[in-house]
Amino acid sequence: KQYGSVVFPNFKAGTDFLYELTRAGIAPASVRLVDNFQFRFGSALRPRASFMKAAVNKLQKSYLLRVKKFDPYQLVAATIVMEGAVDEVKYQAQQIYKLAEKHGGIAGGEGHGKRGYMLTYAIAYIRDFLLQYHVIGETFETTVPWSKIQTLCDAVAKQVDEQHLAYKLPGKPYISYRVTQCYHSGVCIYFTYGFYVKGVEKPDEILRQIEHTLRQVIMDTGGSISHHHGVGKLRKDFMAQTLSPASIDLL
Repeated sequence: KQYGSVVFPNFKAGTDFLYELTRAGIAPASVRLVDNFQFRFGSALRPRASFMKAAVNKLQKSYLLRVKKFDPYQLVAATIVMEGAVDEVKYQAQQIYKLAEKHGGIAGGEGHGKRGYMLTYAIAYIRDFLLQYHVIGETFETTVPWSKIQTLCDAVAKQVDEQHLAYKLPGKPYISYRVTQCYHSGVCIYFTYGFYVKGVEKPDEILRQIEHTLRQVIMDTGGSISHHHGVGKLRKDFMAQTLSPASIDLL
């Protein structure tokens, strides 16, 4: 089992890499792509580095930003897990990094890849931790065809800003997304959303209403009702857009 990571200049370069990787027949055990907001958020959560490690990190950052001219507010990262026989993993790594380079990607090392997956487990704890500081949030997922990834993500981000203004919420909202699974037909996208609620009346109700609006945007932009979390009470209003009247009558 071997971890890996790649930094891309922007989200489109990252999704183009994933698209070609899915069709190359060398798909790793797992590959995920996080947007710029989530990349910077994950970087901010890293533990304080030792003197030597901090020096190495500074050199890597300088290479990315000054030599390769990556925009720190545009770059994204993919985390990778490769599994199998030693020769198989070696071959996968060679082909994956070769393909990533074709799309402007730069290998980020095994440590960054491992930390990226640790962030997945940390998110649940971060949500509880942030409640102490009057920040509430939620995650929600969908599937979307390859051709509509950017359109859907942009539409959700735009609607988040509009809803924030409509409810006159303080500060700025947080919205980020990551691709967690890839298929020939499309991908699974996970959104993380949150906002500051000190002094806001009924923030839990506002969160539910905004989330409902965001799910409607997802459905209207070509996304699915869910990738794997199912429907349940929160999503039942969207069943009419998913199943035929006869199917709903049968249920």
